[in-house]
Amino acid sequence: MEGERCDFCYDGRLQSREVREYYRVGKGVVVIERVPAYVCDQCGERYYNAKVAKQMRQLARKGRQTKQRISFPLVRFEGRKATA
Repeated sequence: MEGERCDFCYDGRLQSREVREYYRVGKGVVVIERVPAYVCDQCGERYYNAKVAKQMRQLARKGRQTKQRISFPLVRFEGRKATA
């Protein structure tokens, strides 16, 4: 995939990187660090091979059992509804 054209924006090229992924599990979020991905150098779209995606799902399911926790501020957007 390295160097291939991005299927999302069609302008960028994919580069191999390690990323931080925020994975939803039920009502919670699990943060997975150092995930190998291919990232578009123009739009930032991320691509994962099947083995990595499967491993992320497995790690996310175990996320509630981990002892390391982080906290972050949560804000709600208060404003107008989206318009067409």
